[in-house]
Amino acid sequence: MKHDVCALSDLSETGLHEVSAGDLKILLARDGGTVHATGAHCTHKGAPLKNGTRVGTRVICPWHHANFDLATGDHIEPPGQGCLSRFPTSVVDGRVLVEVPEGAGEQRPEVEPSQRKAGGPRIFAIVGGGAAGLACAQELVKQGFDGRIVMFSDDGETPYDRTALSKTYLAGKSSDEDLPLVGSGGLDAIGVERITERVERIDAANRTIHFTGKSGVGEGLVYDRCFAAPGSDSARLSVENADLPNVFTLRTHDDARKLKAAADEARAIVVVGSGFIGMEAAAAFVGNGKKVTVVSQETLPFAGKWGEDVAGQITAQHRAKGVDIRTNTGVAAIEAKRGALSAVHLSSGAEIPADMVLVAIGAKPRLAIFGEEAQAAGAVAVKPDLSLDPSLFAGGDVAKLPLNGRDYAVRIEHWRVAEQHGRHAARAMLGDSTPFTGIPFFWSAQYGPIHYVGHARDFDECHVEGDLAGGSYTAFYVKDDKVVAALGRGKADVTADLHGLLLASDPTPSRTSLEAAGWQPKTLL
Repeated sequence: MKHDVCALSDLSETGLHEVSAGDLKILLARDGGTVHATGAHCTHKGAPLKNGTRVGTRVICPWHHANFDLATGDHIEPPGQGCLSRFPTSVVDGRVLVEVPEGAGEQRPEVEPSQRKAGGPRIFAIVGGGAAGLACAQELVKQGFDGRIVMFSDDGETPYDRTALSKTYLAGKSSDEDLPLVGSGGLDAIGVERITERVERIDAANRTIHFTGKSGVGEGLVYDRCFAAPGSDSARLSVENADLPNVFTLRTHDDARKLKAAADEARAIVVVGSGFIGMEAAAAFVGNGKKVTVVSQETLPFAGKWGEDVAGQITAQHRAKGVDIRTNTGVAAIEAKRGALSAVHLSSGAEIPADMVLVAIGAKPRLAIFGEEAQAAGAVAVKPDLSLDPSLFAGGDVAKLPLNGRDYAVRIEHWRVAEQHGRHAARAMLGDSTPFTGIPFFWSAQYGPIHYVGHARDFDECHVEGDLAGGSYTAFYVKDDKVVAALGRGKADVTADLHGLLLASDPTPSRTSLEAAGWQPKTLL
């Protein structure tokens, strides 16, 4: 059925417009005399794309920066599962008509099972069943790979939204059923074979993955290509009683399930560590009415990453919400009475009563499968196309790779970056040697979103636009007169616009150009 939705003259050449076609919301993007029509909401968390940033025929989601092609509806950058439906349009007598088939929805699957080709002799292995591994498998199918895809994942679950664990899941705003990225049969439907055994090592010279088989005897799979994204494990405290039942780490869905159940019953919670996991969890716990103390070895949490102004605003907000943050100290001992956790003793001499502890002191990348050299280096150094050799590729937490537009390599522990790696690695496994040029993006949830785009290893200046104290601002990080990253909060957050600029022109635009544009990146698109 064709719907007359608006006049062509109502649509700007560079804007995004949402209209209704029956009960369906449609996103329109004018391109001269042509109008593109797609579903109107992001396939990740449902953000209205009319508020997104348009870069030509690309739209960047305003919430978590998923990218979609406005001409085709294709999902071209994570996060999210699924593409936007595309609807045919025509312009008749200056009116825009959109054709919507009966029963159509706003979205379509990431990969149609009917796309899966089969019968080829090659074996492509994926080590790691997280978001990177899923993205790799889906991209292989999209690109027409017709051989076997074998995924190794030792946690026994289909890929799930790990970012939600320390945010909405702990806060009680999402459930176990909300976490899977694809349904239980999603990988099976596109022909991905799953082996739920632990990988012992990858023998790159002989293109063999050694894993523990059901018999307990080491078994091996010979591959033609392999993408390894095994992720990380939680770092642990090395003090007495760190193994008590109510002392937790948070990395997996199972960790989160146990942690949430204990937190529901706890009264006084100590969070050890003031990184993203720790501070997100603290926000969730205090929001649920718990007494929360954060133990930080830093003078000011996040200052090393984001500077004192931004770190001060975030830390002050935690304290205003009731979180007790103890800085410049660590855990000296965990006290137990009658076998149960009773208190945490700090190196400062303070004693904090507690009936639950969350240890969030960082992650340890799973490097043992790559050998002793990688373990000693703390990362796997990959080439710009994510390869270690012509048959082995690595991504996610373990991979250290050259950053586009910079003179250094970096290992980035971002969930979205891992998904980007998975997609890129799939194309590289099929012979595309194009360097990885993805823009890093990270989000946190601490009494509202925190968006961080780009990468600042260090910076000369943190220029803040907006109301810092009020939590509505964008902080631009400048190095050698180049804007290398930005952090945004509230209504004054323009990180999506900066993301668009980084994609469209230069991964490190000049400070001078941003200042001349009133620090509004959108005007430079």
